[in-house]
This record gives sequence, C-alpha cells and structure tokens, in this order.
Amino acid sequence: MGLLGKLTAGPARESPMERPRLDRFDPFLGDTDLREAYCALVDGDWRQLEQFLAASPKSWMFGPIVTSPIVGLETVTFERWVAFRQSPRARVYYAAVLLRDAFATGDRTADERFVARLSAIEEILYEVISDRPAMADPWIVLLASGRGLQVDLDEIRERFDNAHSRTPFRPDACRQYLQSLTKKWGGSNIATLDFARWVEREAPETSAAREALPTAHIELGLHEGGTSNLFGYLGTPEVAAELAAGLLAFLQATPAPAPTDALGVLNAYGLATTVDSPSTAQLVTETFARIDNRPTEFPWSVFADDITDVFSEIQADQLRAASRY
Repeated sequence: MGLLGKLTAGPARESPMERPRLDRFDPFLGDTDLREAYCALVDGDWRQLEQFLAASPKSWMFGPIVTSPIVGLETVTFERWVAFRQSPRARVYYAAVLLRDAFATGDRTADERFVARLSAIEEILYEVISDRPAMADPWIVLLASGRGLQVDLDEIRERFDNAHSRTPFRPDACRQYLQSLTKKWGGSNIATLDFARWVEREAPETSAAREALPTAHIELGLHEGGTSNLFGYLGTPEVAAELAAGLLAFLQATPAPAPTDALGVLNAYGLATTVDSPSTAQLVTETFARIDNRPTEFPWSVFADDITDVFSEIQADQLRAASRY
C-alpha cells in the first residue's frame, strides 16, 4: 500500500476594519453546531447556547470565533448575555470581548487606560475563578490579558498550568500559551519550539492541540524575516522534515473527511509543509483534500489580506508544486 493509501486507511493580525467578506469566508467552517450556537447567541437563546457550551466537544472553538474581529459581534451582545444569565460562561465571554476591544484601540505600551482596562478584565476573570474554580475558560483568557499586561513568563506559565490541569491539552489554551512564548511577546525561539514539541509528544494523536508544531514554525519564520522570508525558513531541510513527519502522523491518526476540530491543524500544515519530494507531494495533496475549502482564520490571516484569496492562492501553489511529482 502506498503512502496515500496508508493515510486514507488510517484513522499578524488583521485590523478590525479590514474584515474579509463573510459571504466568501465562513468562520464557522461549515459546521452546523457552531453556526446554531452563534444563532442562539445573537437571538438571545442563552439556555440553548449554554447547553452547547457545556456539552459539545467543539465548544472550545466557539469562543475564538465569536469574539474575533473577523466575526465582529458587538460587545452589547455579550453584555445582554451577562445581564440575562449572570452565568460564569457569560462573564468569561464578556471579558474576552472586552479584551478584543482593548487590543483594537489605544497605545498598548504607553496608554495607562489600556492597562486599566486589562486590569479590570482580569478582575472579572478572577471573580469567575473564585465562583467556579474548576473552569479552564477564565485561565485561557488570562493568558491573553497577561500578554497585554506584559506579566512575566513565570506567571504566564502558571496560568497555562491552571488551564491545563483542568482540561489537558485544550487547544485554545495551548495556542494562547504558544503565542506568549514567542519572541515578539518576550519569549524565545527555543521556548516556543520546546513547548510545541512537548505537545507533539504528549498530546493525544488526534488532538487539535497538535496545531502547535506548524504554528511554532510559522511564528519563527515570521519573526526571522516576515512573510517575505517565511517560505525560505519553512523550506530549510530540518524544518521541512520535522513538519512532514508531524503531518504524516496526524493524517494517519485522523479520519477523512476531516472533522471540524481537525481543521486548525490541517490549515496550519497546509501553509507550513514544503513540497520537495513525492511523499510530501502526497501529504500536501491529502491535506488540502481534507480541508475541502474550509480555511480557518489562522494561518492565512498572517498575510493581512482577504483570507479566502490567500488560502486559494497558496492552495493552488502547493497543489501545483505537488503535481510535479
């Protein structure tokens, strides 16, 4: 059985004012459950929404989508949720959207109002933790607010440990912590890769947290030379080999067609994997087949253009390169 047969047989941020056209980019990835939860949020059906968040294994995907600048839900939507329900989840989401708004405005390094806003957000989150100490969600938002407040990496690590001890390898916690370890937030390339490789070793083989390895290499490539040098970095032999091995393992472990929660991993590898041999050509071809025109916001948003256009262009380039083998 060839490589492709084994695979199919085995189990820089955009400005909020420059959103992609949502008639072309579906932030819900064609997922009915996520879209219904979104409709419940905007319609004020808080009970249905919170039932989804409490029970669905995909609930971790919902927060980053609905609080992102791309979806652009107004803060008042979350204020109403808090006013009607006063639930811990409502308060966490409200804090997350306040954090989104704070990052979208002001001088993050010198503006005392920015620091005051983030401090107030953290107060909300610590109140939730006091009420519901078993929840991982507030600790995940605290990872993002901690970056804005420039807390030291030991404190960031403690926040991640609190999230991880409650829900091991929760993908959004791993993503937020990985960002905190990058050089642009005061970390280092070594720390970023060490964490990504730890996730690759220890997380379940089908875990969406395995986005960490390609994400780490994308972040390192961007730091080394921006988007103009990204593919040069990703194509270095050592990096390309590590990414190809990680992608092969993920494809062998996960089903086709891809479930929604696998799309973050597949999209990250779709950008990061270098086509340099018949085997990597098969890997990339299979990856885009499983994505099936369901681009996630990251990694395509790092190019600060329309997500759909960037995805389509790079997908075409990758498949063209694969066809040569």
